[in-house]
Amino acid sequence: MAITSKKEYREDIFDVWGRKTPSYEKHYENEVIKPLADVGIGTNSVSEAKGKILGTIYEVLIMAFFIGLYSNRKKPLGDFDLKDCGHPLQYWGNLDSKKGRKAYPKLREYIFISLVARTPDIDWIALDKGQRTVSETVNMLMLTMEEYINYGLSVLAEKMKEDEGYFYNKNSFLDIFKGLTHPKQEKGDGTEDVPESLD
Repeated sequence: MAITSKKEYREDIFDVWGRKTPSYEKHYENEVIKPLADVGIGTNSVSEAKGKILGTIYEVLIMAFFIGLYSNRKKPLGDFDLKDCGHPLQYWGNLDSKKGRKAYPKLREYIFISLVARTPDIDWIALDKGQRTVSETVNMLMLTMEEYINYGLSVLAEKMKEDEGYFYNKNSFLDIFKGLTHPKQEKGDGTEDVPESLD
């Protein structure tokens, strides 16, 4: 299909990306995903009784992705069996949750934009000239995404090894992200946290 406008060009890439289903290393299913989310059940009162705070596999992958993104660390998929999460990206966050969480479809756009910004090897001019296909470009975006997810899953697995009850704390993910966005200064390094100026 010929590209007729820049708007259509952007939509084509986003739509093709949206039909993709990220994969993860299968060993993380038992190490991280099943302890945190209702695999194949959906978020419900049973999950709360089991202390599970996430409803679906893709919610764990979203958390893992942002851990990788904010750490600016990727981990290549190793020589493990891979498993896809079962939900194409276009359906991530498109429904209200039984726990009262509202749909969050805009998050997909933020993920996509961050992948465009953090996948430096894409030659967007070559894509515009038709020298690279949309499919090739989307595959590069997906590789970046899966490597961020893989790093994030490794962090979550390590947290659970250190403390099996870590994620029973309602602030567990908040604490992780606060640590990534506002890292603590080493004691005795002569620096202090200074509030930003409002000027």
